[in-house]
Amino acid sequence: MELLLQSSTSSTPLYNSSVPLNTSGNTSIDRFMEINLIEILGPKRSPFFFPVTTIYLLIFLTGLSGNLLTCAVIAKHKKMRNPTNFYLVSLAVSDLLVLMFGMPLEIYDLWENYPFRFGEGGCYFKTFLFETVCFASILNVTALSVERYIAVVHPLKTRYLSTNQHAKRVITVVWVVSMICAIPNTSLHGIFYLPERLEESAICTVIKPVWIYNLLMQITTVSFYFVPMMIISMLYFVMGIHLGKERRQFRRNLGKNCCSSTRRKISAESGRRRQITKMLSC
Repeated sequence: MELLLQSSTSSTPLYNSSVPLNTSGNTSIDRFMEINLIEILGPKRSPFFFPVTTIYLLIFLTGLSGNLLTCAVIAKHKKMRNPTNFYLVSLAVSDLLVLMFGMPLEIYDLWENYPFRFGEGGCYFKTFLFETVCFASILNVTALSVERYIAVVHPLKTRYLSTNQHAKRVITVVWVVSMICAIPNTSLHGIFYLPERLEESAICTVIKPVWIYNLLMQITTVSFYFVPMMIISMLYFVMGIHLGKERRQFRRNLGKNCCSSTRRKISAESGRRRQITKMLSC
């Protein structure tokens, strides 16, 4: 986007000589600025503002109510305060941050593409917020998948690896790592002005060299998309194989043994498998 703006500013004259003079014989500078800004930056208000805003409002109402209810129910009922639900609360918090802070900024951008009226601080906040919640959501899902993997494949380790305190520590690390990883991209952004620092042309965009931004995006894509996707896929693949073996072993035991003690063991194993299946479907 920065290259587009730079090329546009270098090839488009700042003032349009075709605009007529006013009655006093002086050029209407405000009118010239408005015309040139529209030519370079496009319309100030998105033509899709009303339909997109309507969709955003629906998402806002649905997401706000759903995530608040998730947090409230888990906070109210002590029985639901388990590691899995703590990860769900963390995911709900990341969604709430986007809904309450990020979505209003997006709607404002649709209403007024430029100038960006919140200054450099607002630009940094906007970029940092979206980067942090995106990374936190991905890492939360990955950590939740690891917790489920331990519960299914290594159930004996759940006593000291799948505890509430351990989950809280992991979630804290997830958010700290997410905030640290959001700093590089945030530092590349800032307020861009057209020549002569026209205040009306201020936009929040990448102001550092584009090659640095592209390199950072490649690293981020690999680290926070491909790697987590591979880890999650492998974990669920191993869990599927493990559950398949347990099911086949369960059927063999059911066919070979019919005594009461074996039935009790099979019933207990069946209850455990149902609990695991319920956990995986959350």
